[in-house]
Amino acid sequence: MNKNLSLLFLIFISISSYAQNSKSDFLVTKENDTIFCKVVGLKGKQIEFIQNGENKSKKKNIFNFLDLKIADLSVIENPLNLQIEKPENGYAHVYLYRPYVYTGSALACKVEYNGEKLVNLKTYSYYLHKIKAGEIHKYNWNNSKKDILEIDAVNGEIYFIRGSFGASFEPWNTISTVRNGMNIFLDNPNTSKYAILTMKEVSPNY
Repeated sequence: MNKNLSLLFLIFISISSYAQNSKSDFLVTKENDTIFCKVVGLKGKQIEFIQNGENKSKKKNIFNFLDLKIADLSVIENPLNLQIEKPENGYAHVYLYRPYVYTGSALACKVEYNGEKLVNLKTYSYYLHKIKAGEIHKYNWNNSKKDILEIDAVNGEIYFIRGSFGASFEPWNTISTVRNGMNIFLDNPNTSKYAILTMKEVSPNY
């Protein structure tokens, strides 16, 4: 009987430990190391967290991470009270956004869609583009015909396109291929879904 009680106790401890870890915030580095932590703030690109076992918080650029989870979204500075919208049946959503980067922040980032003018991405702003699923949609930056970003839209999917200036001025994630100068690219959804919440305005059409 004592052995059975000991076994049940060990099982209970294992389940409790697993439940606790599954609720933990985490960050995954580019080296695929997982940092279990408590995220205490996200403002702009700066994520502040307390790593498990430590007392002091750290601040890092959110785009330094390949994946992350923030259980309590109230810690995100969300001036527009945004939520990521779920697409209606037959549609996909494309969030175009531009986080703050000092270098090049005054330059225009005008985006075309299927050869037509769409949006002028301002710093700290976003634009939600609802597109039909089952079709190919083409985006490019400001009359650039060389780099056409194609999205073969899947029903119910959400895509993120980031605009910013220059690969040498940001710690781009590993899935991105960018050059110096103004660029748009299909961004990592794991980080973008949180970064989009920190935007301060809706970008205008142009």
